[in-house]
Amino acid sequence: MSHRREEMMQLNSLQWLAVLAIVLLMAGCSLHPNYSQQPDKSSYPEVNQLLAKDYSFDEIEHQVNALVTHGPLNKALLKNNAPEVSRLIFLAKSLGVSRAVARLSAESPERTEDFITMALLVFPFDSDQVVETLLLDQTLPEDEILTAALRAGVYSDSVFGATAAAADPLIVPLINSASVTLFEQNETASAAIQYREAGSDTWQDALPLAWEPERSALSGSIVNLTANTRYQLRVLRSNADGAIDPLNLEFTTRPDKPPVNPDLVYQLSDIYSGSGVLDLEQLNIQGEADGWAKIVGNDALPVIADENDRAAINIGGKSYIVFENITVKGGRHHAIVSEFAHHLWFDGCDVSGWGRKAGHYQNGKAYESATDDKPINYDAGFFLKKSGVVVIENCQVHSPTPKANHWGYGHPSGPSALLLLANHPETAYQGQYIVRHNRFYGTADHRYNDVIESRSNGRRWGGFLRDSAIHDNYLAYANDDVVELDGGQSNVLFYNNEIEQGFCGVSAVPNMLGPSYIFNNYIHNLGDERGSAWAAIKLGGLHAAPSGKTYILQNLIIANSNGIAQSAFKGDKTYWARVQNNVIITTFYREGYKKGLGMLDEARFHKSEIINNVFYNTVAQQQEIDADVDIAFHGEIFDAYGLDELLNIKTLFLAVPDPFKLNNFSFVNGQGKLIIGLL
Repeated sequence: MSHRREEMMQLNSLQWLAVLAIVLLMAGCSLHPNYSQQPDKSSYPEVNQLLAKDYSFDEIEHQVNALVTHGPLNKALLKNNAPEVSRLIFLAKSLGVSRAVARLSAESPERTEDFITMALLVFPFDSDQVVETLLLDQTLPEDEILTAALRAGVYSDSVFGATAAAADPLIVPLINSASVTLFEQNETASAAIQYREAGSDTWQDALPLAWEPERSALSGSIVNLTANTRYQLRVLRSNADGAIDPLNLEFTTRPDKPPVNPDLVYQLSDIYSGSGVLDLEQLNIQGEADGWAKIVGNDALPVIADENDRAAINIGGKSYIVFENITVKGGRHHAIVSEFAHHLWFDGCDVSGWGRKAGHYQNGKAYESATDDKPINYDAGFFLKKSGVVVIENCQVHSPTPKANHWGYGHPSGPSALLLLANHPETAYQGQYIVRHNRFYGTADHRYNDVIESRSNGRRWGGFLRDSAIHDNYLAYANDDVVELDGGQSNVLFYNNEIEQGFCGVSAVPNMLGPSYIFNNYIHNLGDERGSAWAAIKLGGLHAAPSGKTYILQNLIIANSNGIAQSAFKGDKTYWARVQNNVIITTFYREGYKKGLGMLDEARFHKSEIINNVFYNTVAQQQEIDADVDIAFHGEIFDAYGLDELLNIKTLFLAVPDPFKLNNFSFVNGQGKLIIGLL
């Protein structure tokens, strides 16, 4: 055995963790790396045996040499590097695959690409997860990670992102909205949109499509549509010369309820004993596109996980399923979990009591036991991993077992109500979340990390990813962000929600594709458990994670912190936004202090537009912002509302001149006044 190997064998587990902590120290706080404490599984039975048994390094090396000569590990790279493969497997037993790769790379940085490729070949079942984790860490060069993935045959959209047929317009309908994207465009082109219900004689104007530079596309959303309705669409494209090129299209919005196969309707009492996991993979329950399966619960029979069950409901990869009126309690990590599933519908479910119990606290953070190297984090009411086309409606998610620390102890770690990664391997099933009419909440002293949390939120395929609508929800009590929209944000809509009690209300850091739309929300009473807050809406990372546009429209924000503010992503605070028709009242002021501002935008990106907003600070009794206003507010507010009323009302009706109203996105009441805040 070589001297280096002898030294490696002498290191105890705590020393390994110390070395790894140094290697991984530079991971950004907004990216939330997540390492499993259990070894990754391999699809090679022989490697599984090496992981499962307490073999010494010499024994592993001996068996790997036999495997690469006679067994399945016969790739040339592996055969020529049997000692390194042995070390990789040996380290993976205690550290997991991703951390093992980081350890080897730290020793020999010039061979990083080889080590990653070996890991993906030896552990093919977990290849997507390994690539994702390495990209999240930002410790290893991204180009080497992606090149290694190609060498190992990992071509999944979840790694490299989806590509669309460039010449084909893409329309993605949801229930009450639809997105439209035109490819092979340029920044000097524009596209006006008109739409009407089929059979109507009246065309209505939508917002023009926005320039989306990452895919050289024009893209945007149409809102306020009726479910299960056919629409005609007229796209008026113009180039730099002003020539109009009309394009006529059609689409049908999705129905308000899915089609259910009556032969696949299950009463919960007929398929569940009353304790343990409701395991749909074991029961083999799923439907089809034209006939979904449906599981109907009742208050008398909750699904209650046993103490060591990872989740109370395991969906796995089963699809086309409706869960109706099911009460879910417990789950050591999650209440409801899916992986590689699509077409799921949750209606009227009550979810509580999930997550690991704190047995040890260190530096203010909760650990399940004193021997754990990671605090309790990512335990979720809903954990929908690589799953898409999901509706969650009329649900309550509350009372998790663990609680999050505040920023005084570093980045919050703790549970979330909804944790999602919407990059299903099949492009057709990516994104497309509808989260509506729910109540996700904690309490003042028992808070979430984020109420709605995105995984891989520093990647364009992270978070909601694309074509999603989060609306008409009450979301409250986080020690970090109440909602993370971060990631791709391609036509992600966030509207008509009430948000309170978080360090930040809505995070859109970074917006990597766009456009996204944050409109007609009521954000108020912010603050973590200490009462500290940064902003109602935070943006940033435009150049570091290029480069999407965010629309912020007609929100009512009452904040003791900032209204709209920058937040650094990889050191970049720049953002690209159209901010229009918002009422933002801040209640804290200290001269020269970057808090209590209606808007904080030090980078002042030249394409941003700040139009017709009310900014008012109650302490300074005037507008307090650090941003360039393109057009000041035109309308009336203090004549219509007193300050005390403004601070305690969820919806405003303001007389605003027609030129400032936004086609399709501006809603008016019976007197023609613009609605600000909740609809």
